[in-house]
Amino acid sequence: MPRQYTKGARTAAAFLEAANKEFAARGYLLTKVEDIARTAGRSSASFYNYFTDKADVLAALAQAFHEDTRAQISVPYQEGRPPEEAIRLAITIFWETYRNRLGALSGVFQASMADPTFLQSWREIRRSAIDFIVQGVERAQKDGYCPGIDVRMTSSALSSMLELSCYVWLAQGGDNADSVVDEQAAIDSLASIWYHAIYWRPESHEQDHH
Repeated sequence: MPRQYTKGARTAAAFLEAANKEFAARGYLLTKVEDIARTAGRSSASFYNYFTDKADVLAALAQAFHEDTRAQISVPYQEGRPPEEAIRLAITIFWETYRNRLGALSGVFQASMADPTFLQSWREIRRSAIDFIVQGVERAQKDGYCPGIDVRMTSSALSSMLELSCYVWLAQGGDNADSVVDEQAAIDSLASIWYHAIYWRPESHEQDHH
């Protein structure tokens, strides 16, 4: 039994790796199960022993991405780094991991528009990611920052900003067809927006208006 499990896990991993390659090369919408199976060196029939369809594979890749990034992003906060530094490190980790898995993650937006089943899976994945952000915002509020804001809506907005910015700047190449996105400038901008959306106090806002 353990040997069969190991073989099965290895086969599933081969399909996931192949899907990532195919999504990167063809785009999610143009990739077929047969393409994934061929690249994995397995049969299409074998594919369906592990996944329902290509949307199921994409959901597994997206889930793995969020689990991996959440584990890494937690470290700066666990180390007790200052909020501004921790936020920048967290966004850097997210950006670099997104870039390294761009093939699969660029398919998320395509799939969520075309496949209601995947959209439901994606909402569940996002909900977990937003829960993590909520914890950070609530910690800030305990320290006297951003009183009165809608914590969950703010967390959802910040998550959406980060995901869509990575998609536009990494998958689409930015706002101009011939532009090259400056990664450090992008990370700096995202970190600044995130930090200032949370780490403000009422008195500082009042001073800004005078």
